Amino acid sequence: MEHQYQGRISGVDTNGRTLTELEKFILDKNPRILATQERYTNFSKIIQNYVQENIVFASLPCGIMRDLLKLDFTGVDNFRLVGIDIDYESLELAKKLAQEYGLSEKVEFHQEDAWKLPFKDEFTLLTSNGLNIYEPDDEKVTELYQQFFQALKPGGILVTSFLNPYSNIDPNSEWDMSQINSQDLLLSKIVFFDILDVKFTAFRSSSTTKLQLQTVGFDDIEFIWDNARIYPTVTAHKPK
Repeated sequence: MEHQYQGRISGVDTNGRTLTELEKFILDKNPRILATQERYTNFSKIIQNYVQENIVFASLPCGIMRDLLKLDFTGVDNFRLVGIDIDYESLELAKKLAQEYGLSEKVEFHQEDAWKLPFKDEFTLLTSNGLNIYEPDDEKVTELYQQFFQALKPGGILVTSFLNPYSNIDPNSEWDMSQINSQDLLLSKIVFFDILDVKFTAFRSSSTTKLQLQTVGFDDIEFIWDNARIYPTVTAHKPK
């Protein structure tokens, strides 16, 4: 995610090694990766806009939690960051990163199943990326959004995302093919699906996602699209 700000400009990785042609393709040309990088940027901009006194931000699954730890908290003294993940190793890495950012005292971590959250009316903002794209069951995804809704304070905001289906899966695909290099898309398919067997099985349209969010009670739903409309960001509010 950070490559677009560093390696794309320098042509080297974080250890100073020159990137290979395959690495450059994956990081600089692969349409899905470009969409993912845009999604990351969109998340960052949206979340930063909500930084103020007395916020409680949560990330689920938090991974190493860079999405919250890298925010600019200048001038803000009272805030709490919550990392939630089912994976213990991710939480340990997030703790180390929190130390690097000097935010250990502001952060707490919880090892939890996203479908069985213990939180209620807890968070000002909850950000979630990477769960629904692996869950093909629409009902289970709606249940996940219900967990998010319960965890948010009244007036709280959810920042999440989803993968739009390609036209070979859905003839009503929302992808903007004018923004996609067909050869890059083909090579991406060969590398990730034919060779690596990546299991992105849960594609959803914006209309399906909006209905799922509305079903559990969210309103004021807004979509922020990447250029190719592959990996949109969506924000939704819990009514006050």
